[in-house]
Order: sequence, then C-alpha cells, then structure tokens
Amino acid sequence: MLAGSSLLASLPLAASAQEIIVVETISATTYLNGGIGKDEADAMRRIAKEFPLRLTFSVYKDGEFIVDVPVVIADARGNPVFELSKAGPMLYVMLPNGKYKVSARFKGLTESQEVTLRGKEGKDLYFHWKGTPKK
Repeated sequence: MLAGSSLLASLPLAASAQEIIVVETISATTYLNGGIGKDEADAMRRIAKEFPLRLTFSVYKDGEFIVDVPVVIADARGNPVFELSKAGPMLYVMLPNGKYKVSARFKGLTESQEVTLRGKEGKDLYFHWKGTPKK
C-alpha cells in the first residue's frame, strides 16, 4: 500500500450466483487480488477484461502459482502509483493509459517488466521465477 494511502471503497461483484468477489480501491486505484484455487481463479478470469493490467505470478518448471509477492507499479517518471505487499497468484489493476514499470519480488529476486496501456486493449504480464520443483 502506498504510504499515506487509505482504503477508499470496496465494491462486491457477483461473478455467479454463488461467488462473491470483492474489488478494492486504494488511492483511487481499483484492483483485484487472488485466484487461489480453481473456483476463485475461474471467477477472476471471467471479469479479467474489465482490468487493463493483469499480472500472474508463478515459480518452478511446472509453473506453480505463488502468493505473497510484493509488487510496485511506477509511472514513466519512476513515481510509484500502486504498491501491494502480498499479491498473487493473480493481480488485476485499473490504471489510466500510459507507460509503467512493474516490479515483483520472490525469495529476494526482483523481476521488472515495462508495459504500455492504451485504449481498451488489456495487457497480461507473467512473472515467473525459475528453479527446481519442490520435493
């Protein structure tokens, strides 16, 4: 969460008759974080097109999803516009058109990607840390 920011609103969305997804807004940035388990991941995927930036976090050769990933999104000037200390395995963020640098950290390794959002075209970014599968 950005320093000095506060929870501005929560908006429950019904993905289906039996599922409720809570979309949160921090510092006027709406995001959806989750995707743990098949039902939750499917529910998020159904509303993914509503978010211009979609991030997915995984690890190892088998692409196992991970959680608790610290994420920072900075604008073209390098100013942080969104921070979340525990993201994943999927994070969808509403941001205005523009250029951004997205940084995510797992086990001390930071991965960064640049993305340009424009028009109604959404962007998917995949953060994958390689390694040997757990035994």
